[in-house]
Amino acid sequence: MRDGVRLHADIYRPNDDLPYPVLLLRTPYNKEDAQTMNYAHPSWYARHGYVVVIQDTRGRWSSEGDFHPYLHEEEDGYDTIEWAASLPQVIPRVGLYGFSYAGAVQWLAALSRPPHLSCIAPGMIGSDSYQGKAYRNGALNLALQQSWILFAAQDTALRQGRSDWVQELSALYADVHAYYKRLPLSDPPESVKKLAPYYLDWLQHRSRDDYWHSTSLRERYELVEVPALHIGGWYDIFIDGTIENFTEIRRRGATQKAREHQYLFIEPWFHMPWSRYVGELDFGPEAANRIDELQLAWFDRWLKGVEPSVELAPVTYFRMGTNTWHEEQQWPPAGTVNTAYYLHSTSKANSINGDGTLDILPPAEEYADTYVYHPSIAVPALGGRSGAVPDLTPMGPRNQISVEIRNDVLVYSSAPLGNDLALAGEAKVELYASTSAEDTDFVAKLVDVYPDGRSYNIAEGILRASFRNSLSEPEPVVPGEVIRYEFSLGPTSAVFRQGHRIRLHVSSSLFPTFDRNPNRWVSPGEVTEADFVTATQCIYHDERYPSKVWLPVIHER
Repeated sequence: MRDGVRLHADIYRPNDDLPYPVLLLRTPYNKEDAQTMNYAHPSWYARHGYVVVIQDTRGRWSSEGDFHPYLHEEEDGYDTIEWAASLPQVIPRVGLYGFSYAGAVQWLAALSRPPHLSCIAPGMIGSDSYQGKAYRNGALNLALQQSWILFAAQDTALRQGRSDWVQELSALYADVHAYYKRLPLSDPPESVKKLAPYYLDWLQHRSRDDYWHSTSLRERYELVEVPALHIGGWYDIFIDGTIENFTEIRRRGATQKAREHQYLFIEPWFHMPWSRYVGELDFGPEAANRIDELQLAWFDRWLKGVEPSVELAPVTYFRMGTNTWHEEQQWPPAGTVNTAYYLHSTSKANSINGDGTLDILPPAEEYADTYVYHPSIAVPALGGRSGAVPDLTPMGPRNQISVEIRNDVLVYSSAPLGNDLALAGEAKVELYASTSAEDTDFVAKLVDVYPDGRSYNIAEGILRASFRNSLSEPEPVVPGEVIRYEFSLGPTSAVFRQGHRIRLHVSSSLFPTFDRNPNRWVSPGEVTEADFVTATQCIYHDERYPSKVWLPVIHER
């Protein structure tokens, strides 16, 4: 690298003396593994006519230097791309691939505009280092951050010869669900403090301040000048950022070529592994992992000039429920209509035993629904959009019955549908709510209820009340004041089949996907059990305060 640090790479090439273009994967997860959890082995790509370079990023595995997430990836990416383009028997055109962190480094490299970068294929990565990655609407992405740090820090411990720390981290990782409950977050074990000091930085910067801007793509779309294949999953934690990258570079990219050649491809998958089997559902053979074939055609086009036999649509997405593929020119698809479904109850909507309903008729005079949230008995996250390993973090569709029986979960259900209802776009909630606390969280979850009573989560969202007006300048709420809260449940594409019901959950926790709000104006890193207080929450649904969920209903053309 330009500062003298040496990064190590493995190189795979066809068994002949001909020159070939380069595929580059830069990973913090061991170059010998090469993200084969989801992709074909590099030798597969080499057999198809590429020089494949798999590199350990700075401070990881065999590479020199110190690891600080994202800090050096822009410069290191540039230097590596230009080095790879100068290798013997190489056609100096480079394409990048990889998912998650290996997707983020593609974007950071692209921002530096290396001359020999021709295209990228980032998978499962967002648009911002704060929103959707470290935090979401002020709530800490707890399970993702803590499980990732315990995993990543083990390599750092090995590099430092600290076998005792490796054993400690391995034990914490094995019992990570207990570790999630450990407080305060800013006082982790000594091994974490020493090996991952950046974690404490993330806790300290609880709002979207200047700390996050340098590694964010969102403010710098105007610098992107290469074609990109954006790969996402409906149950991936980064799906909203993946779509934002696609839509915003189409609008703001540096060159006409970049603006005209952004492509979005969305499967029903969670973060990993990529398969037709996601959580408790089987989305059928149509959802099988064929990303390698897709990428091969992509790289053949931009690195070899081979026109595809079938032109890729700007948007190709999987519709859950019917398990069908659809192509569009934009996202959301033309013809999508945001349709309000209003919350109702005649007595109380607490739990599945309540009388909460959901329909398109605005409410008249109705009483508010009330529930109590205490962080010591937080509502567990069953599936959903976390990352990155389903055994460790809540991911994918799961039957929600065990949380729907709780009285601290409000449940609003439609009547059985007379016809299929297709969604394609972003679902949002608009809640009119009050709390007895100075700060709290509101959580909403969109659920598909089958005729036999099974209920599977489709999308969910959270809003920390103090971040209701700004991600950079949080402010406490006034206890008892009715406030309008609007937040996203994320993008999705699903069909509620005839005879199914649409259901909405409203609660105040989704643990351990997100940290537990103590219902006090306290920084997440400093919270202890002594800070926990009870919050009484009221959700209003009447003529003055018509709480609702906005669904992106698509009318077939």
